[in-house]
Amino acid sequence: MLSFIKTSAIAALTLSFAAGGAFAANHHGHEDRGFSARGPENGSYYQGIYGDDGAKITAAPVYQTTTGTAVSAPRLSKILSELRAANQRMESKHSVGELTTVALNKLRHEEADIRAQAVRVGDLHGGMIPNRSYAQLQKDIRRLDRNITRSA
Repeated sequence: MLSFIKTSAIAALTLSFAAGGAFAANHHGHEDRGFSARGPENGSYYQGIYGDDGAKITAAPVYQTTTGTAVSAPRLSKILSELRAANQRMESKHSVGELTTVALNKLRHEEADIRAQAVRVGDLHGGMIPNRSYAQLQKDIRRLDRNITRSA
């Protein structure tokens, strides 16, 4: 009982010191809590109107879109087409009633993992898939095909 009380007291002290340190620390990015050099009373209200005041126009942000569906490498194309075929087999077996909804969701998750891994490896290697990764992805697809057959 005495050990529990000591442990509780030490834990309470540790938490209070940690919380107190967090509140006492400098708050970067919160300059409006005290006196500030910004504002109309300090002359920065009209900054940017005159051409020689040193204000610069900020550049517009550039949004880059990545296209994960565009595939130029034949290995990645083959992997993704095999996954599409496996997905069609899953859907057809489910529509016939050979595959339960739980098994279908499990197989979809497995297929999505393989697809994500293939796209990730392709992105890392400029659209190409190295031999070792290709062999591993082929094994994963064969295992997915076996699981589709076994689940039906």
